[in-house]
Amino acid sequence: MVSEDRRVHVRELQQELHRLFLRRRHNAIQLAKTIDPEIEPAAYSILFTLQREGAQRMTDISRHLGIGKPTLSRQLTTLAERGFITKKADPADGRAMVISLTEQGRSRLDTAQQERSERYLHMLEPWSEEDIMTLSGLLAKMNQTYAEYDDAGSSGETQTAPNQPKVA
Repeated sequence: MVSEDRRVHVRELQQELHRLFLRRRHNAIQLAKTIDPEIEPAAYSILFTLQREGAQRMTDISRHLGIGKPTLSRQLTTLAERGFITKKADPADGRAMVISLTEQGRSRLDTAQQERSERYLHMLEPWSEEDIMTLSGLLAKMNQTYAEYDDAGSSGETQTAPNQPKVA
C-alpha cells in the first residue's frame, strides 16, 4: 500500500515537473527563434535529433519524437526550405528518405545551443557544483526510469508499484 505522504510527494513532483516542462516549452520557443524566426519550436527537436543521432529516416525521427508523419513532413519541408536539412533517397530503400543536417543547420544549432549554455551558466551561478551534479544525476535517473517504464509498458508487461505482485 502506498502511503499518503508518498502520494503527496509524488503530486508535488508532478507539479514541479509540469512547471519545468512549461519553462522548457518557452525555452524551445526562444531557441527556435534564435535559430530562425520562421521555424516552429518543435523543429528544434528535429534538428537536435539529427545532431545527436546523425542522418535518420523520417520514420525513425517520427518514432523517436513521438510525432505523426504529416506533422513531421510539414516541419521537414520548412527546415529544408530554410536550408537547415537535406532530404535524400535512402540507398538501401529508394522509397524512403534520409534526413540530415546541412552545415548551415549545424552551425545555427550550435550557436543557439552555445547561447543557451551561457544562459544556464549565468542562471545557475548561485548553485554549487554539487547541486548541479545532484540535479543532473536525478534527472538522468528520472529519464532512465521513464525509458524503462515505457519499454515495459510497450512490451505488454503490467506496471505495478514496487513490492507489489504483478497481476496476471
